[in-house]
Amino acid sequence: MNAHRLPSPDPGAKVRQDVANWIKANARTLDSADPSAPLSDLEPLRAAVGDAVIAGLGGSTYGAREQFTMIHRVVRFLVEELGFRTVATEEDWDVALPLNDYVRSGYGDLDTLMKESGVPWRVQEMQDAVAYLREWNAEHPDDLVSFVGVGVIDTRLPVYDAVAEYVAKHAPDRAAELTAHFDVIRPTRPDHVPWFIMQVKEKDPYVEHARSVLRLVQSSGGSGKGHELATQHARQIVAFYEHYAYHLVDDGYRDEQMAENLRWWHQYSGDKIAYWSTNAHSVRAESLEISVPPRGSLHFKPTGATLADLFGESYVSIGLTYDRGTVNSGWSAPPFASRPLETPTQPDEFHERPFANDLPRYLVDLRAQAPEAVAGWLAQTTKGRVIGSVCDDSRPDDHYMTGGSLADWYDVVIHEQTVTPSTPL
Repeated sequence: MNAHRLPSPDPGAKVRQDVANWIKANARTLDSADPSAPLSDLEPLRAAVGDAVIAGLGGSTYGAREQFTMIHRVVRFLVEELGFRTVATEEDWDVALPLNDYVRSGYGDLDTLMKESGVPWRVQEMQDAVAYLREWNAEHPDDLVSFVGVGVIDTRLPVYDAVAEYVAKHAPDRAAELTAHFDVIRPTRPDHVPWFIMQVKEKDPYVEHARSVLRLVQSSGGSGKGHELATQHARQIVAFYEHYAYHLVDDGYRDEQMAENLRWWHQYSGDKIAYWSTNAHSVRAESLEISVPPRGSLHFKPTGATLADLFGESYVSIGLTYDRGTVNSGWSAPPFASRPLETPTQPDEFHERPFANDLPRYLVDLRAQAPEAVAGWLAQTTKGRVIGSVCDDSRPDDHYMTGGSLADWYDVVIHEQTVTPSTPL
């Protein structure tokens, strides 16, 4: 009697279809992912960004060419149409300093500078974006754009040298005191980071020396922009040692410091900032859980949530998603060689699934008016793709993030149906 009973209907199927219909009805088709293409199709961003002073641009993978190039296009729109004058990335503060010199003055060789940058930013698509910023500045010498790194996990010798130069000029009587601290903490060996992590058992003294350097600079008697910048350099030295001493597993410290660096740079420069990141850092989620096989799960408050606390509606979150394709992954150990990873269309529980349709790429404002079922879907706890620098190639669907809703995470989503790998340098 029950042999021909029909299967029970999926209660979520209708909601997913309603969501898919709403997305397509509100989608604004994007003509191209080519960074040099005309920008008229991005005009909906004018209203979406509004008066925001920081725009978070978060991709769902480090390794997709189209997410790099689309963010490049969005950066162009923010710079050329909306007056943004800083591009900030997860690159570390010190690593970005010579890149900023290049962008603003043309000093240095871009090929060399990019090869010294962090992975997975060491790709042709990122180099093209930096070259664009240099071209803009060459053509607009009185309206320069800056390139800033807000990361804290790599602090190199030029930062120490800048602090020493400042103290020698403004507090020469304390130069010997500074030297005593630097004799302990100044990195002089090529393997300084692994050496400090693995071989230094008592890390507290290093942290205290770094904190003493910060207090010395703060009390050096200087003032103005030079003093602010020297103090910022010293803060990065502290953050470096605190990170490796106490926060080696991502627990939110790095994201808190990145948000503080963005806040400081906005105050220091007065610029509106395009924060080029990944969605694991740019989303607004008070508590984010990230599944990173084989490492397990990470739990922290991302940079975007702190920026929302600091700037309110003046922080706008733009997420980049995709349906399927091949991306670069890996970079988990020297020599940091990437490898291709096939990422198929995801299961129904991922929020990317309803974005898959016959439009190659498009933009949708999640704040658009929505029927009750769609509004409920946007407000429910969500699950989305994130592929970082550590990846288990055999389990692509086990790389995800959750915590908070899609409406919490993003104001705008830019969706690409198919992606290809980025181009390592």
